[in-house]
Amino acid sequence: MSYNDKDHSRSQEWFTVMEAAAYLRVSRQTIYRYMEDGLLNFFVLKSGGGRRIKRSDLDALLEPPSVVDSDESQ
Repeated sequence: MSYNDKDHSRSQEWFTVMEAAAYLRVSRQTIYRYMEDGLLNFFVLKSGGGRRIKRSDLDALLEPPSVVDSDESQ
């Protein structure tokens, strides 16, 4: 991914599976697994042109987990 591609992904709202994998720096197979497991929402093009993923859904996968209070974990 070139510098211009990185700039484009910051303003881009919809991603292909390949673009989503590059954005998260995971494999395409991981993106498909996230979709199959219900962890990642996606939309199917009526034209049969594949799946599209919203950037906000990708960003939601990157949110840090909530911190568990140490008293609750015992």
